[in-house]
Amino acid sequence: MSMKRYFEILGIPPIKNEEIVKRAYRKKAMKYHPDRNPSEAAKDKFIQVTEAYDQILLALEQAKKPKYTSQNTTYTQTNTTGRPHQSRTHTNTQQSKSPQQSKTNTEWEERVKKARQRYEKMQRKEALENERYYRDITSGRNWKRFKIIMIACSFISLLIILDSHFFSTQTIPSSVESKDSQPAYGRSPNMNSLQVVFDNGQKAWIARDFLSLTNNNFIYLERTPLFKDIKYVKFYEHDRWFYYTPIYSQSFTFPLIPIVLLIPLLTFFIKNKTIYFSVLYHVSVKVMPVFLVVLLFSNDRWAQLITLGMMG
Repeated sequence: MSMKRYFEILGIPPIKNEEIVKRAYRKKAMKYHPDRNPSEAAKDKFIQVTEAYDQILLALEQAKKPKYTSQNTTYTQTNTTGRPHQSRTHTNTQQSKSPQQSKTNTEWEERVKKARQRYEKMQRKEALENERYYRDITSGRNWKRFKIIMIACSFISLLIILDSHFFSTQTIPSSVESKDSQPAYGRSPNMNSLQVVFDNGQKAWIARDFLSLTNNNFIYLERTPLFKDIKYVKFYEHDRWFYYTPIYSQSFTFPLIPIVLLIPLLTFFIKNKTIYFSVLYHVSVKVMPVFLVVLLFSNDRWAQLITLGMMG
């Protein structure tokens, strides 16, 4: 049987990636395993899948070895299935005979048994690897680093929630120093808004319509007490207040940022030997520290946190 046919049995194109081959074999083997599908046709398919998997792995191992002379290479290509030429001739002879002569029930059951043992061996190997990987990320320095990140992110998330919705806001008078529809870091994300710089140095995206209503650019900023995030931009006219929440601000996207910061805490509570835990763990230790640093340095939140909001 050709290598192309082995790949067709596993349902994948000819590749050299062993992990993809293993995944394809696992999927097919679970479908036709005798414990799951006791039919005779399924047992035949299970044998074919296991033999295809063995032959592909054997070919991939041979491909990793140093190249030989052209004579040896020709010999290897002739024997990609791992069987000598004589055996192939013998197989063809057996195939020409009746089914009763080519394969006895005992031989067939033996092949099923070997295929099952091969599958169970792979399952045990993967279980040991998964156990080793799980112990590695949930113990020692790796787990200590994760818990530090989890505590830091959860603490900042709690502070943002309290600062935005439970602490009393502070209102300060301000004025627009400059307007820029095309800031240095790129084009405006919204043609109906402008990046505004206030006299205290803070920046915000404000709708053009709202800015056109203000009188002499004199407005008020309603800010959170701790991180000094702009919750509202407002002005007073005709005996009433006009409010506007800056686009893309923390208040505008709430509660997105606090929820993202709680990913490590969620990971801690679902700690288990699952793919979900593994993905969330790597997001927590590789992505969340960067996200947290960017968040704290944006709007000088780190300085406001250190000084407990005493900075202007």
